[in-house]
Amino acid sequence: MADASYGDRSYIFQKCLRDCKKTNCTEDERFYQEQPLAEWLLQWTCPEECSYRCMWSTVDAFRKDGLEVPQFHGKWPFIRVFGIQEPASVVFSLLNGLCHLRIFTLRAQVPSRTPMFYVWHGLALVGFHAWMWAAIFHSRDTYFTEVMDYFCAFSLVLYNVFTLYCRILGTSPLWRPLTCGVVLVAVFIQHTCYLAFVNFDYGYNMQVNAGIGFTNVIGWIIWSFLHYKRQRYVWKCVVTVVVINALIALELGDFAPLWWTFDAHSLWHAGTVSLGWLWYSFIIDDSVYVLKQMSKKKS
Repeated sequence: MADASYGDRSYIFQKCLRDCKKTNCTEDERFYQEQPLAEWLLQWTCPEECSYRCMWSTVDAFRKDGLEVPQFHGKWPFIRVFGIQEPASVVFSLLNGLCHLRIFTLRAQVPSRTPMFYVWHGLALVGFHAWMWAAIFHSRDTYFTEVMDYFCAFSLVLYNVFTLYCRILGTSPLWRPLTCGVVLVAVFIQHTCYLAFVNFDYGYNMQVNAGIGFTNVIGWIIWSFLHYKRQRYVWKCVVTVVVINALIALELGDFAPLWWTFDAHSLWHAGTVSLGWLWYSFIIDDSVYVLKQMSKKKS
């Protein structure tokens, strides 16, 4: 979890928190009896509820004094909706996850099962799983949901490298994709074990993801450039990988949430929704092309 921030270290917040806990958290059964169902389902405790209420009291006090909106425990203040901690990020994460369900369109348009067909289906499965965990994490930030969000996101980054490898070098003979897969699984295990058991280093995790992600982007751009004359649809691939990485700049311009709902991270998630649809449009076009090439070789 994040270290303390200026807001939760302030005297206003600490005094409010002590008073709230003393008044409301001495009889836990009464608290849970009065707690709204949505908040009970998300397992909000009495001390956490006090922290939420005191957060807004502190924000009001800071704004009255003409001070900037503070962060609390490394996060901006968000208005909860039905107990959901960051509602905008949850909605956009779910929409990103649904984009991966477009893989079923591939089944309709490419009836023949090429090896690459199954590779793309693997991407859809990993991507859907990663975005669902992102939605869970933004609904309720706990150590477990945060770890799962980071680990699943890293698995998606690595699987994108796997798809690039398979598309460039092919899936035959079988030892090629298997070797690449074993190496990437080893990288995943090493990285996640370090974060889980040695040091959950946010900076290190970001550097690793950015480095591998950048390599993936350069690889797809080079591949698209080499195939553009015969496969005009590759522009979809280039636009997707370039714009996704350009949107990461939103994360650098961190700011207090607009209307206490839309922060830089949620807007990054919003921007990637349409790109998910474009990416699967590229996958469908590329699969149709590969199938036609295979038909020509057989005839």
